[in-house]
Amino acid sequence: MKKNTMNFGVRPSRAVLIAALLGSAAPIAVGQDNAQQNDEDEARLSTVTVTAQKREENLQDVPIVITAFSEDTVEAPGAVDITGLNGLSPNVVLQTQGLVPNVPMVAIRGISHSDPDPNSDPKVSTIIDGVYVPFAAGTMLDLFDVERVELIKGPQGTLFGKNNLAGTLNVITSRPTDEAGGEVRLTLGENGLRQVRAKLNTGRFADDRLAAKIAMNVREYDGYSTNIITGSDLNTSDVTAFRGAVTFDPTDNIRSTLVVDTLKDDTVGPAGHVTDNGSAAYLLLPEEARNNVRVAAYNFDPFVETETTGVSWTTDWDHSFGTFTSVFGYRSLAYLNVGDFDGLTAPEPGLHVTRDFESDAYSAELRFASDTGTSFDYVAGVYASKDEFRQQNTVYPSPVVLSTSDLQQDSQSLAVFAQGDWQFAEQWILTLGGRYTEDEKDYFIDADVFVNGTFIPPSSFSDTLNASWSNFTPRAALQYSPNENVNLYGSVSTGYKGGGFNSRGTTAESVGPYDEETVTAYEIGMKSDLFNRTMRLNLAAFLNDYRDFQGSVTKAGAVRAENVTSNIADIQTAGFEVEWQWLPTDNLSLAANFSYLDAKFEEFCQDSDGAFTDGSPEPGQCAPAQEVLLNGNPTGLFSVPVDGTGLDLQNAPPYSGSILIDHVWPISLGEIKSHIDFRYTDKYNTWGRSNDPAYYRDSVILVNGHIALASLDERWEVKVYGRNLTDEEVISGSARAGTAPIIQYYQPPRELGVELSLRF
Repeated sequence: MKKNTMNFGVRPSRAVLIAALLGSAAPIAVGQDNAQQNDEDEARLSTVTVTAQKREENLQDVPIVITAFSEDTVEAPGAVDITGLNGLSPNVVLQTQGLVPNVPMVAIRGISHSDPDPNSDPKVSTIIDGVYVPFAAGTMLDLFDVERVELIKGPQGTLFGKNNLAGTLNVITSRPTDEAGGEVRLTLGENGLRQVRAKLNTGRFADDRLAAKIAMNVREYDGYSTNIITGSDLNTSDVTAFRGAVTFDPTDNIRSTLVVDTLKDDTVGPAGHVTDNGSAAYLLLPEEARNNVRVAAYNFDPFVETETTGVSWTTDWDHSFGTFTSVFGYRSLAYLNVGDFDGLTAPEPGLHVTRDFESDAYSAELRFASDTGTSFDYVAGVYASKDEFRQQNTVYPSPVVLSTSDLQQDSQSLAVFAQGDWQFAEQWILTLGGRYTEDEKDYFIDADVFVNGTFIPPSSFSDTLNASWSNFTPRAALQYSPNENVNLYGSVSTGYKGGGFNSRGTTAESVGPYDEETVTAYEIGMKSDLFNRTMRLNLAAFLNDYRDFQGSVTKAGAVRAENVTSNIADIQTAGFEVEWQWLPTDNLSLAANFSYLDAKFEEFCQDSDGAFTDGSPEPGQCAPAQEVLLNGNPTGLFSVPVDGTGLDLQNAPPYSGSILIDHVWPISLGEIKSHIDFRYTDKYNTWGRSNDPAYYRDSVILVNGHIALASLDERWEVKVYGRNLTDEEVISGSARAGTAPIIQYYQPPRELGVELSLRF
């Protein structure tokens, strides 16, 4: 039970090393209960502390499904960004979006978001050191100097606010340590991977009131694909990142931490594999590009240049009755993306797109958390944020046509929230909470079209728009603990995502706004530590009802068909998840997870393919045909809504799971540690707007592993690793821009490498 949280000591030898091993593949920690001296040689699963409910709690006591990845996991060799955690948590997909390489795709329980455009708010929110990241392009986290990543499943509308329909990625970076020291990690791998990660801690100084830390990450990667036209490497990456932190404790009851981070990432790519659409343009591609998924044919090298800066300032003020906390945040993001969105060599140019973006975001949260140990605990607070961006788009849909757009948006959000836990009986806890949110967006667009250099007024327009939304998102949960090692719970929670405008829209009809989206989620589960805490078994079953789901459909544009967001459907997702961990001996650890997902459209009546006709009846038609307007002018074409409930949801594999095995061999020099994992994902649709076979990723088992030699004092470690050891060709995503061919984007092939870690 949460009111009687147990804290277990950690034996700093084999148990700690096993914990580090497990951390490289699964959220398992190993410890020993110091109170049981007669059993001190038995390794045990220790307490995992999370902050998913705005206070430190034992993961097993929280009535939410959370996967907590440790520092060793998120900095595992070969895992350079958040996608390296894919397959380690049931019903979660972490991939790249594909079309734009600096945009991740995060799917939780069948709900995903992969839209690269800035005014499409993500459905899975990312929080870095308490600060919300508003733009999807700023969430491709380069994993270094991270203490913990909490992947929280289900809507978190009460404590984390808007855009938490499917879940939350809560990232906590490492804090300055009390003792001086540092670490250097050097990594060399295939495809030209060269990486240096380092951190330095000053330890406590200034009468133990101050501590500071600086960390750096420099990575160069030559990529695993080739542009056959230019001869250049594709899917390359050149990253330079720094993070500094200062902890200041002016008094015994005040703690303040300032974290500043910056990252610069230059990427050449992606490398799209164009699929056969039967067109003459496809046959003009070089044969090697048509047959080899590692070879692309672009007349120029697409690229993305990204720069981000973040500031987080958190202060805790302790009192006998609780803790006041303030979190002030700032994040900036700028990127330049130049891409070839049809993947063809002719016509030239054809769907060449340039997106020049810059943004600033500010946020502040003030909250109070009552002292624990009483029959009633609560958290309450207020939140405010403001973000603004400007983006300039240039699109060449054909050699004679040019469309440009200048976009600006200012957004603001205000919220109040509270959640309380009442232990009304010895073994029962009732949780009630809610959040009221108000969002507002001011949007400006100036879209122009030129044909052979001549301005075309009927296809051009300019407008200033405003829209606002508000919502109340309550939550209720009930916990019952028959003993201190078993926690049974059930919950009903809600989430909300405000509406918005379409930055891809080039007509007044497609800009929007579209309406808000909501979800009501039902969940029951069990968390248990068994057999003297040598085994952990967590189970969960869920049902999520999404209303007014925001998704993309293809509509008429000023000069081309374009993908725009609207409220397309109602969706239901249901399933169950199993997470199991076992320590049969002090030197061996096993872990497995498994999930089942049934995700489907409940109601979907839209013209989603943009194939506009004369309005004649079509198979599956579910509503009257609608005349297509171009900036208010009839075009003589009609869109015909058809029943789309038979479409497969994007990034929603029915089955997924993983098996992880770790072992430690003590030797006179230190320890030999080995790890292997098998990550299975069932076949699934990566696009969601069509059931064309080219959009599907086949079922696959990915195998990863490493073997390491570590010194007894943990001062050094040498590790040899391998990812995708069976060299599978695996799609990470696919896309179709308008009526262009379907393009598939592939994950890296087998990659081997070596890492040296030095600690001082």
